[in-house]
Amino acid sequence: MKYISLGIKGLILLILLLLAFLNIQDVKFTYLPDQAIDLPLIAVLFGGFVVGTVFGIFAMFGRLLRLRSENHRLHNEVKKTARLTTQDLTAPVAVSGDPAKDTKSK
Repeated sequence: MKYISLGIKGLILLILLLLAFLNIQDVKFTYLPDQAIDLPLIAVLFGGFVVGTVFGIFAMFGRLLRLRSENHRLHNEVKKTARLTTQDLTAPVAVSGDPAKDTKSK
């Protein structure tokens, strides 16, 4: 299944690359009022992809920091719980002087 998925992704990539290289005509790109430049269509589309990716990364950055903080807090809580459990398991048991009384009381 992994190879089929990889093959489909590769096929889609080849189709998109073919379309990109076939559409190399110049388009007018206006970046400010009365400021335009003629660029190949592939450059404009790739630039839009890069700008969208950068904005997406910045949009997810706050969530990433919040999740990293929560992960650190939960990791410390697990460590603390593990330490308490280990201390409970190794705590000394109160032993009376007469072992016969201990076995009879059980």
